[in-house]
Amino acid sequence: MAKIVELRGMSNKKLEEMLENDREEMFNLRFQKAGARLEDYTRIRFVRREIAQIESVLRMRQLAVETAVAEPDIAAALAGKDWQATASFSYEDSAWQVTFEEKEGKQIASAQVDLNKKRLHGRQARREKSLPRLVTSYKVAG
Repeated sequence: MAKIVELRGMSNKKLEEMLENDREEMFNLRFQKAGARLEDYTRIRFVRREIAQIESVLRMRQLAVETAVAEPDIAAALAGKDWQATASFSYEDSAWQVTFEEKEGKQIASAQVDLNKKRLHGRQARREKSLPRLVTSYKVAG
């Protein structure tokens, strides 16, 4: 079982491969449980937890990219270009570092996104209509 720190350091391709393997293992464990052939019931809990951790890391990367793209200056720099984004977690800043590159490898922009900021819910949020600024800093190349 990989720790969350190790999962954040892996590529999306590797994480998706692990997720597929864990889901297959979970299916097999459930099948064994239904047939009363399962010896280690705790393995179900560990596999379920690893699936949740992998899905969380993938979702947080996706949210970091979507949040950075919503920044007006970055959106303007990306407009009309064929780009790809990579997101990695920085433990020193406790934020996601998102880098936007063209398909040729030239960097377009980079942003630091803090998804841990408190978001307002309910009536108070509707009254104030002020959302926390999740993109803490960004830089547009050229």
